[in-house]
Amino acid sequence: MRRFFDYYRQFEELAPDEVSAEFRARRDEEKARALTELPPLDLTSAAWHEPPHAEIVNAATFALRRAVNAYPDPSADAVREAVAERHGIEPSQVVVGAGAGELMRAACAAVLAGAGGDGPAPRLGGEVAVAWPGWGPLPRLVHEAGGRPVPVRLGDDGVPDVDALVAAAGERTAAVVLATPNDPTGGVARTESLLRLAGALPSHTWLLLDVALDGFAEEPAPVGGERVLAFHSFSKAHAMAGFRAGYAVGPPGAEELLARLAPVGGLSAPAQAGMLWAVANTDRAVPRRREHAAAQRKRLGDALAGTPLSFPAGAGPLVWLSSARHSGAEIAAHLAARRIFVTPGSAWGDDRHVRVALRGDAATDRLADALAELV
Repeated sequence: MRRFFDYYRQFEELAPDEVSAEFRARRDEEKARALTELPPLDLTSAAWHEPPHAEIVNAATFALRRAVNAYPDPSADAVREAVAERHGIEPSQVVVGAGAGELMRAACAAVLAGAGGDGPAPRLGGEVAVAWPGWGPLPRLVHEAGGRPVPVRLGDDGVPDVDALVAAAGERTAAVVLATPNDPTGGVARTESLLRLAGALPSHTWLLLDVALDGFAEEPAPVGGERVLAFHSFSKAHAMAGFRAGYAVGPPGAEELLARLAPVGGLSAPAQAGMLWAVANTDRAVPRRREHAAAQRKRLGDALAGTPLSFPAGAGPLVWLSSARHSGAEIAAHLAARRIFVTPGSAWGDDRHVRVALRGDAATDRLADALAELV
């Protein structure tokens, strides 16, 4: 109690105006100090930086309230039918799961075990050729499935090198995996290249396409193809990362393999409801985000023109930034000192690059200004 008395005693001899003036001065000082402290800018996450469409949230909320104590449809038939209609395929070619990553994990295990094949099953420890750098967890998923990841270098343009992938596929190759648009480079593999790759692989080898960023590409990845699985996500162009929702598309006759990818018990009712709305309204929400990402890529590219800093052309909100004068660690450290956080290329075994997730105009301008200080 004595401390409180001592605190208030200091005001006993002061007039009310003087007390108010002192408090105002303190507050002004606190505001000025706060203005000089830059908030952190996290450019490390590949998830879209804004919330999904409000109707997705409404649909998910309604589904949860309607049957919170009931199991969801384990087969997600309504979602599979909607996806099939959009792609012009049969529902039996679609499996719904907890994000493209979990479906890819299950596919690696299934393919390495020889599921879905009509030839000799790959032996445990079979090879999986991975276009690299690619989606970060892929090598770990292959290891966990009992396989051996074989990195295959991208082209200089950041696009998976089809000829190199074909050359890497041999007797021990259970699968070839690539991402388009690629994470982290943004490079887009063209349809004719993917079709040529699928046709040139050995008859026992599956092609696994990570198309989580497909909504940002002007030309969608092809659907179908013998021994081809494509993994789609709702986390990026649909801004639904928190739902953990995705689907995979396979060829006709691959029902047994696709069934092995489905999660036990299915996907939650809110996630299925959100997916249904997103699939039905893709043309309302996705083009705006695609245009936004393209605009931010151009904005940053224009700001870096004439400097030692650059990144490959591509699609989506991820850029693979490098400098002719600085290492990736130096770029990351320089930005971190200014409270801008990016992903060092060392996460992919690359010491020359950093991966940057683009946001809005203000974030891109702040990033560009900080990079200008570096050069």
